[in-house]
Amino acid sequence: MSVILGYDGRPGTRGALDFAVKYARMAKAPLYVYSSVVSEEMIEHEGEMAKLREHAREAESVAREAGVETVHVVIEPGHAAENILAAATRFKCDVIVVGKSNKTIIDRAILGSVSQHVVNHAKCPVVVVH
Repeated sequence: MSVILGYDGRPGTRGALDFAVKYARMAKAPLYVYSSVVSEEMIEHEGEMAKLREHAREAESVAREAGVETVHVVIEPGHAAENILAAATRFKCDVIVVGKSNKTIIDRAILGSVSQHVVNHAKCPVVVVH
């Protein structure tokens, strides 16, 4: 058994972090803290990779302090929803945990919702934390 958490450090994902940590600790399962970025070029140019790494390290620290023994941090370029689904399959995860976005209806219509896409296409259970 293993758990994958879609995490980018935004306030909407903190609840998901807390849930995933509790779940992984209870199940004695490895936890994958997963972040995805649009492209490596954009990240390096805008300094976003440093922010993602910092958030990922903080999430890893929270998990370890809570008693999760095995924590893996993964940051990859690409579309977040598709990447989370692919990583869940690659790491043989039994559950995906994501936070609910605070996007407006217009944002969702234009940009889409990561959590909605994951829920609609996942091959394992998905927990969306509000």
